[in-house]
Amino acid sequence: MIVSSSGATLNQINSIKFINSLAEITRYRDPRVIEHNLLKTLLEFDENSSFRLYQVISLQPAIRLGLSAFASQDNIVTTEVTKKQRFSEHFQQAIFDVVDKGEIVSLNQEHNHLQGQIIYPAFNAHNEIFAVLIQTSKHRKEDQRRLVHGVLQIYCNYLELIAVTNRDKLTGLLNRETLESEITRLLIKNRTPCKGSTKPHLHDRLDFRHYHGEQKDWLCVLDIDHFKDINDNYGHIYGDEILILVSRLLEQSVRDIDKVFRFGGEEFVLIVKAADQQDALLAFERIRQVIESHRYAKIEKLTVSIGAKEIAEQNDPREVIIKADTALYYAKHHGRNQVQIYEALLSAGEICEQTEDFEEGGVNFF
Repeated sequence: MIVSSSGATLNQINSIKFINSLAEITRYRDPRVIEHNLLKTLLEFDENSSFRLYQVISLQPAIRLGLSAFASQDNIVTTEVTKKQRFSEHFQQAIFDVVDKGEIVSLNQEHNHLQGQIIYPAFNAHNEIFAVLIQTSKHRKEDQRRLVHGVLQIYCNYLELIAVTNRDKLTGLLNRETLESEITRLLIKNRTPCKGSTKPHLHDRLDFRHYHGEQKDWLCVLDIDHFKDINDNYGHIYGDEILILVSRLLEQSVRDIDKVFRFGGEEFVLIVKAADQQDALLAFERIRQVIESHRYAKIEKLTVSIGAKEIAEQNDPREVIIKADTALYYAKHHGRNQVQIYEALLSAGEICEQTEDFEEGGVNFF
C-alpha cells in the first residue's frame, strides 16, 4: 500500500478527489456548466485523454450528432449550440452500434493504431440514448473506463433530476422558475465586459458561441386570446387540453436552439435566436400563424397575442419581461391576434420608455 506524507493512502486521496468532483458537477443547474464540470472531472482523473460530448439530434433515417462540449488537458470548451458533425463510415458504424445496443464500444483510430477511442452511451430516464461521450486515449485500463462510465451515469441522473424540477407539470414545458436564470445567463453572455475587470463570471469562462455567428436573443410573452371564455363555455378540463395542445404547437414551431416556457395561466414565454428585429418579427409571426391556422375541437378558431423584446443589456430579467409585456399589452388593446416588438413601438412613438416604476399588466413577475 502506498502512503502519502500526510498518512493517507492514494486510494483515500482519490476517493476525496472523486467526491469533490461530483460535488462540483451537481453544484449548478445550467446544463452547459454541468457539461463543463463533467469534462473537467474526467480530465482530472485522466489528463492524458481527450473527451468529446455529443448530443443525439436524430436517429432516423440516420444517426445525427451535434458536438456540445470537448476537452483536452487544460482546454475545456462548452458550446451554446450543438455543432453538427460528420464522421467516417467506420466511425459512424461504431456510433450506430453504441446507440443500437446501448453498450460501450472501443475502436482504434484509422490513422493511428496506438491511440484508441472509447464511445460511451448516455441514457435518460426512459432508457433512451440522448448523448454519447467519446474518449480518445492511448491507455485503455478497465478501471479508468469504469470510472468514466460511472461519472457519466451520475451526470445523466443529475440532468434527469433537474429536468423534473424544471418542467411545468401540466404542459411539460420549462417552468417560470427556470426562466429567470436563463435570462440572467443570456444577459451575462451579451453584456460587454467592464474595463479593468479581471474576475470573469463563471459563465464567461465557457465558450457560449452565437448560432451562425451573429444571432441575437429575443424574448416574447405570448397570451391566448379570450382564454377565459374557453374555460367558461367548455370547462377547465377542455381549457387544460387547449394549453397542452398549444404547448405542443409551440415546441414544433421553434428550432432546437430556442426555448419555450409555461409562464402561468394562458401565458407562455419563448426565447428565440434571430439576426435582427425583422428576423425576430418573422419568427414570432410564423408562430402566431401556426396557432391560428390549427383546427381545434369545439372552438372555431384560436388566436394569440405576442409582445417581444431583445435580450440585450437590461439591468435584470424582470426588466426584459416588463418591456415584452408592454408590447403584449399594446397588441391586446389594438385588436389582438398580432405581434408587437417593443423596440419598434418605442421608435414609432407608440409607447414610452418603461422604468422600474412601470405598473405590471397581466403578468406576475419573479
